[in-house]
Amino acid sequence: MKALIASNTILMVHLVVTALLVPGLVVYSGAAYLPYLALYVAVLCISYVLLQRIMPTWKREARLHSPSVERFIQVVFLAQVAVLVAHWGYLGGIPLWEALHQQNDLVIVDIRRSAGEVVPLPLAYASHFMIKAVVPFALLLAWGSARKWFWPLAVTAGLYAASLLAKSFVVTLFVPLWIAFLIGRRWMRFGTLSAVFALLIIALSTVANPQKLQFQAVGPNGNTEAMDEGVREHGFLGDAVLGVGKRILVMPGHTVAEWFMHVPADVPYAKGGAIRPLAAVLGVPYTDYTEKIYDLAYPDMAAQHVPGTMGSASFMYGYANFGAWGLAASGLITALMLLLVQAIFGTRWRWALVLNVFPLLALSASALPTVLITHGWAITILLYLLFRPATEPGT
Repeated sequence: MKALIASNTILMVHLVVTALLVPGLVVYSGAAYLPYLALYVAVLCISYVLLQRIMPTWKREARLHSPSVERFIQVVFLAQVAVLVAHWGYLGGIPLWEALHQQNDLVIVDIRRSAGEVVPLPLAYASHFMIKAVVPFALLLAWGSARKWFWPLAVTAGLYAASLLAKSFVVTLFVPLWIAFLIGRRWMRFGTLSAVFALLIIALSTVANPQKLQFQAVGPNGNTEAMDEGVREHGFLGDAVLGVGKRILVMPGHTVAEWFMHVPADVPYAKGGAIRPLAAVLGVPYTDYTEKIYDLAYPDMAAQHVPGTMGSASFMYGYANFGAWGLAASGLITALMLLLVQAIFGTRWRWALVLNVFPLLALSASALPTVLITHGWAITILLYLLFRPATEPGT
């Protein structure tokens, strides 16, 4: 059994992540759409088993530690500083600092969105590549073989990620190291890093929702109570924990439910236009379904002309394009992708886990081309092929 899991690590993780979509899907839409999810999983597994029989086996020897590893970490550190300076310089300030001086959550939403949308496209891609692929890989290498560079890089990248007000960024940087601590049973380090994640997420959530700390007078005796209903009901810490838990455990499935409910009832099938590269190949107009579904899911925000997006699991883009046939096609394409990645890592299941958990989680909220490019999955794989460290993470 261990050998079977080790040789199919990528598939196993993807199936676990897909299963985690079920609670949110059922909470928001009942069991009506579970057969569609079952169709995707069935095609995925059958395709995986059949394609596995013809997939070639690639064996690559691990490389011994060399000075090139430390030079790579140094270059990444300098590149991170350069991206930080360029990004803050172009924005003319630090988004987090600006948000701390605001009391209107809609203004803060605009600050957070502008931090990523108003910068030139090359700088935006450089930011994403650094946060989601290059720096996480470098931090993992630095912890294992160049510890003196770990803290300068971790602090610099952490401050930069937090400054952009995206809660996921501060976690993304350390996911490979976090998983390495887990599989290596470094419980103290795993717990400490988990606590840091929780504190940073709560802090950034509070910055984005300043009303959580605001109070109002009640009664004639000068008593006060929290203005936010959730804080009044559960307390600040309880509300924060419930909010984070809902975002992690329920929201991914909620987005799947929203897409199923509104496509094609309110938005017709895109016939290829829901994925930009596919739209270009088929010669059809690209339509951003993340914006359309957001407006339908949050009509109050749309009425206030507050733009937003609601991405969903990768297979939902296939559904948005061609319905059930699109789900089946997504199962086939995803199976092929998972097999290719598994072939690259082979039986080195520890490296497969630490480097692919984040991209596989990202597939629960983004299209496959977006995960490969914008989320840096392709870059992560290339970095692994370039360095192929001999030491297993977590050992």
